[in-house]
Amino acid sequence: MENQKILFIEHDRIRTYRDGVLSEGTPRELKEVRSGAIIPLALLNTHTLKLSDRLSENELRIQVEIRMFEEGNLNSDEEYTIDFIRHAITTDDSILVEVFALSHTKAHEYFSDSLSKCGAIDQITPGFMVYHSLYPHLSAKNDLFIYWGDEEAYAAIYQEGHYIAHRSIETLASIAVETGLDLPKLKSFLHTKGLIEENYAPDELNKYILLQDRIAKNIERIVHTINHKRGLFGLSGIDNCYLDFEGAGIPGLESIFNAYGVNDIRISALTREGSAPTDIHDALCSDYFLSSKENTFNLSPYPRKAPWYFRESGKFLGLVGGALLVVLISSLCVGWMSSNEEDRQTELTAQLETLKHQTKELSSTLKQNNARLQEQQNKSKTLQEEIALYHGAEETAALIHDMHAARQQFLLDTTAELGRYRLGTLLMEQNGSKEMSLLVVSDYRKRDDIAKLMSGLYARGYQNVETHEIKLDNNTTTYNSLVKVTR
Repeated sequence: MENQKILFIEHDRIRTYRDGVLSEGTPRELKEVRSGAIIPLALLNTHTLKLSDRLSENELRIQVEIRMFEEGNLNSDEEYTIDFIRHAITTDDSILVEVFALSHTKAHEYFSDSLSKCGAIDQITPGFMVYHSLYPHLSAKNDLFIYWGDEEAYAAIYQEGHYIAHRSIETLASIAVETGLDLPKLKSFLHTKGLIEENYAPDELNKYILLQDRIAKNIERIVHTINHKRGLFGLSGIDNCYLDFEGAGIPGLESIFNAYGVNDIRISALTREGSAPTDIHDALCSDYFLSSKENTFNLSPYPRKAPWYFRESGKFLGLVGGALLVVLISSLCVGWMSSNEEDRQTELTAQLETLKHQTKELSSTLKQNNARLQEQQNKSKTLQEEIALYHGAEETAALIHDMHAARQQFLLDTTAELGRYRLGTLLMEQNGSKEMSLLVVSDYRKRDDIAKLMSGLYARGYQNVETHEIKLDNNTTTYNSLVKVTR
């Protein structure tokens, strides 16, 4: 990537990136240099599908597009660019497909100013994909990347160097509003004092409490996502956490992870040699676009146009120009020789008429071939729809079987944890395969076992376990606790 250039587009700002340095681009660079842009997650429609791994690439793309319009809340009156990431999963012979759709209307509103300057965007991708470019320099382990920006924030999970999941979290602007701090003060607190109470003066303790509460809620979301992916991908844990936060860390962040059961995690700040702290994330994004190949994930509806002589219109103009040139040369030759070579003029005129006749025949043949091509395309579309119906029926049967197995496993896991701590229940109500409500009864002396029960269910990979109501029965000295479990 040495000495290569890329245009990095962020909303309405375009900069040239080269050797780790971002600078304002020249008008010539804006038109000629390859470009890449980051799209906010809020502008994307996302959906996750579970499909058979026996589908060909074309069948997979057809299924993804059909299912996105049926299940992904897409507007049939709008145009979208759709792309997806396929994940192999450890449970069966299926694949997990993470689909992203970008509305052309939203894209034009977001990038209108930039498009007026550069005219094309070669690649558009969400920010959590850019950390792929770090793995020539990082050892491929189970890594968590956390980006905290003013207007965009997310966590990305990579397993052995491959992206498997992301989770949106609160932006710094949102946290600033919640804590009553302005952005510079919030960043200063996080960089220098972090989440360590002793670092705050007595009159700052209320800010520390608010800040710790907001950060903890976001780490809780991230841990829920990690736990959810354990069973799907065989994720054993998180080895490293890389903080993409202007080249600095957050002191005391490890204690928040420890409180949610993620222990022995190594947290370090992402840096970029030669880049200013405020430009580190943009430099990482630019490195990704420089290293991307043409067939990588791309949501851009604004591809760069080929040179005019490679386009169909250019080829047509070249053909017409060539024909006119031939006619012109022929006319000059005929005029030059007309006085002495009347017979030659007649011969050339006949050749020109023959050329016109051949062109007419070729035009007729082209029209027939286009009609045949349209007929074959219609047949292919009908065949693809039949394939989609067949696979849909097959997957529906598999889905019903999986839902029954999931409900049964849900009940077995809950019963096992209740038996483990010898807890009783007055009520077990299961809502499909996703939720269960338990009215747990425990002796006053064993009330801590309710928390152990909840921890046990978390350890089994359930997404959320919470108690909504705990009552003490004064007549029997027993605790009644309503626990809700979500897969």
